[in-house]
Amino acid sequence: MNKNNSKTRIMAGLLLVLLAASACSSCGDTTEPQTTDTPTAAVTESAAAETEAVTEDPALADSLPEADLGGAPFRMTVFGTDINRPQTYVDAQDGNIVNDAVYAKIRTVEERFNTDIVLTEMSYLEENHVTVLKEAILAGDDCCDLAQGHDVNMANAAMEGLFINALDIPHLDFTKPWWPAATTESMTVAGQMYMMFNNIGYNNLAQTRVMYFNKKLMQELDFAYPYQMVYDGTWTLDAMREMSIQAYRDINGNGSVDSADRFGYVSMPYYYGIFEPFRVEPYRKDENGNLYYEVYLERTTQIVDKFYDLIFGEGGYLYPSTDSDYQDQVLNLFCEDRSLFFYGPLENAVKNFSAANDLSYGILPMPKLDASEDGYYGAAFDRPFVVPTTAGENIDNIGLVIEALNAEGYKQVFPAYYEIAMKTRYADQTDDAKMIDIVHDNVIISFTYIHDNYSSVYGKMLWDLFNKTSPSKDVASWCAKNELSQTKRVEKLMKFFDDNRD
Repeated sequence: MNKNNSKTRIMAGLLLVLLAASACSSCGDTTEPQTTDTPTAAVTESAAAETEAVTEDPALADSLPEADLGGAPFRMTVFGTDINRPQTYVDAQDGNIVNDAVYAKIRTVEERFNTDIVLTEMSYLEENHVTVLKEAILAGDDCCDLAQGHDVNMANAAMEGLFINALDIPHLDFTKPWWPAATTESMTVAGQMYMMFNNIGYNNLAQTRVMYFNKKLMQELDFAYPYQMVYDGTWTLDAMREMSIQAYRDINGNGSVDSADRFGYVSMPYYYGIFEPFRVEPYRKDENGNLYYEVYLERTTQIVDKFYDLIFGEGGYLYPSTDSDYQDQVLNLFCEDRSLFFYGPLENAVKNFSAANDLSYGILPMPKLDASEDGYYGAAFDRPFVVPTTAGENIDNIGLVIEALNAEGYKQVFPAYYEIAMKTRYADQTDDAKMIDIVHDNVIISFTYIHDNYSSVYGKMLWDLFNKTSPSKDVASWCAKNELSQTKRVEKLMKFFDDNRD
């Protein structure tokens, strides 16, 4: 097994597992779904063999030295919810395969280096409470060795000089496959990277965006599943729009478009991950690695035009934000076979689609802008890791444990997800697996979105333009109105990086 093949298979596996809890099945299949909590002995034995083979692969060996930390604690602060925390840390086995793989990751590192990996009390404060972390660091409190929290909140804190440059931390080997190369490059400016996106947790993969399609509606409309279009490079926004138009039905017969109808594409009143697949990042780096601001106006306008038609034109629907349960309602439309397409994170398959026993769905990447594009790209979001400046005296040991946790997350959690939770049950869903491979191979965590404080093209434009009462696609006016503030934002970011050059 070569390095690239092992990396692709393991990484794709972690994406695929997010479907494992779903009740999606082939049309007409009445077989009781296999639970991921109680795998058969045969599946477990097979997974164990695969896991052993993967961990013995020389390409996946880490370069860490032998060390004994004398039982010293490694203190992790993981801000978030009871859903977020177990993606990174658990302290007990419970029979759930995913949970137990995360547990094994922790125990392996503890035993290897004689350390005690624990969560701090701060971890159990309200979600995204980065303010508490900031206050502790500013007070000189050695509060934790590693912290994880909300992306934009952490980015803002990073620009206050509160975290250690990850490129200066000993033992971190960014050539290894457990460090996503494209993201690491994107997050590095002037030799500095203060937030780490890696495989200590798997939130980034839970939050990877894909285009779901309803297989039952595809069959009713006599459409071929779009997999071949993806392989041929012809899966475009225009192709999706044509299908969406034909999918619309005025189900209640009242002559008006409302939530009781059937649609081609239904959008929630927020727009995460729309721009990233089209690579129009407005916070750019020049040939010297310096940041500057420039909007790809023509291309951005084309994207907005096509999504405007997709959402507000025939076949589309924007669910009102005035309904407090709009997220559940949009998901219900898809689960009730009343929306042909739905764009959302992979975690929807676990959290939402698992209860829809009759739902049959497939997965696609975001369509291209046009067929001449060079490939398909995916948008992802994550909860980054940071090392507080107050932890500097212990930085050697901290780097050792970070690299080990990252490597074990990649080597242990990924194969457990893929081989146990996915391989047997979804062996016939090869096209969906390939689609997720395609998304993963070109996944993007946006520097612009994370550092824009919700004010850039990525973070704010569509929220402003695609409002329910007066939707607009006037990209030029929006950009002109926001150019000064956005230019100043990027200049402020670049000043921080300049001030902290070696």
